[in-house]
Amino acid sequence: MTVSERALAEQLNRSLRHIVLMLRRATADQAITSQQLSVLGSLEHGPCRMTELAAEHGVRLPTMTAQINRLERDGLVERGRDGSDARVVTAALTAAGRERLAAGREQRIGFLAERFAGLTDEERAAVAAALPALDKLFAAP
Repeated sequence: MTVSERALAEQLNRSLRHIVLMLRRATADQAITSQQLSVLGSLEHGPCRMTELAAEHGVRLPTMTAQINRLERDGLVERGRDGSDARVVTAALTAAGRERLAAGREQRIGFLAERFAGLTDEERAAVAAALPALDKLFAAP
């Protein structure tokens, strides 16, 4: 790793921390946490095994189970069984969960759009130009 790579990594790390905290503050009035909203997003395209959810979110299975318990209690997800292996527990979005996900996403996008409005055309273009590299940087190995 070169000095410039390390310096860039440190700067990106700081920026990501600020972005995450800013988005959490922007959605603090939501009925669910940003972590729970992220779990809902993971279920957007269909049911998922609990073990896969835990791995995707970088938490242990008991932690994900607690998240799903709260989301299930609130009617946002429902548990099921894997069709090929009845021992495997899955989680899926309910209609209310889809609505909550859409509302949370819209709130974040609206917040970001307002922030982008404060940038110059050149600054917005620079952010847009960086997105493909960021997608590549954060793509799963």
